[in-house]
Amino acid sequence: MSRPLRAFLINISVRFYNNTLNQKFWSEDNKFDPDIREKLLSITDDFIHNLDLEGVEIADITLTGSNSNYNYNEYSDLDVHVLIDFKDINEDEDLVKKALNGPRFVWNLRHNVNLRGHDVEMYMQDKDEPHVASGLYSLKDNKWITEPSYDPPSIDIKDVFKKAHAIETDVEILKEKILEARGEEARELHEKAKRLKEKISKMRKRGLAREGEFSVENLAFKVLRNTEVIGDLIDIISSSYDKIYTENFKTFFEYYQGDPIMNPLMRSGKNINRVGLSKKHLNTVPKQHNHACPHVKNLINGAAHQIKLVGAPLHNTLTIYKVDYAPGATKTLGNSGVEVEMFEDEEGNHCGMLKKRDM
Repeated sequence: MSRPLRAFLINISVRFYNNTLNQKFWSEDNKFDPDIREKLLSITDDFIHNLDLEGVEIADITLTGSNSNYNYNEYSDLDVHVLIDFKDINEDEDLVKKALNGPRFVWNLRHNVNLRGHDVEMYMQDKDEPHVASGLYSLKDNKWITEPSYDPPSIDIKDVFKKAHAIETDVEILKEKILEARGEEARELHEKAKRLKEKISKMRKRGLAREGEFSVENLAFKVLRNTEVIGDLIDIISSSYDKIYTENFKTFFEYYQGDPIMNPLMRSGKNINRVGLSKKHLNTVPKQHNHACPHVKNLINGAAHQIKLVGAPLHNTLTIYKVDYAPGATKTLGNSGVEVEMFEDEEGNHCGMLKKRDM
């Protein structure tokens, strides 16, 4: 087991459960801060107007997620859900969901609203859609729908480890194999990596549906996310795609290195790359740049064209270069020549796309 995975498992109960609700927003008797409520409702009005939903009845506006429960942390968003009847727009509910999700995603990408250190994330939800949450608060009616109870979970560390470690092992194998892969081999590894990512997603959904936030599957997912295993997997998906189409280019001398007629080095016995003592510091080999962040290092040294980071791997990278997370913004990482385009995906995860800055 890797050191980060072991350390995370040892402290898992501490990392995921607090003695009180987040006191930035909640009083000691679990009353929601009225100023924050007014701001969230005002933001929701603008959000609804932006989606052109005037005339559609709003069934409820709810706050859910970690900041309506005891399992919040410094990265937890304020997850605001706007509930409507999708059939008021169209009978095809799946079509409505997809149609609303696009502008919702753009809204969250363009607006970096932060209240007391926590980002506001907007969602659209059908009023009849089941929502798994042990803490659910109605901002519209200013009351609890489901008030969370303080009940520190009993976590089966061995089971969490077993699931997380099995996936971590698969990712390490893929990471090793992709180093030299090209063409069809890279394509096979690319498909395997995508299937593994889908497997992790389904595992988490099953756990949430069965036992909620503290299911073994969901905790295993959080372990993988916070120990950068999922970030590594996303890197593999990105780099393996690039390697499908990357050609194995060889120089003239590399191609004929074993031919005594075509290779001048073998004919004369002299190293044609050596230009004399007066230029002994001339380096004919491309410099391999060293950076504190391995993802930046891989980009600079040509191991990948672009790299997508999600969650903890992204925040760790931003911390190294003293950059604040700002969805919708593109910032340069120090003097590395690499820039990060920050955004949030459809599940509300903090994401960043790393790529070389155009010079």
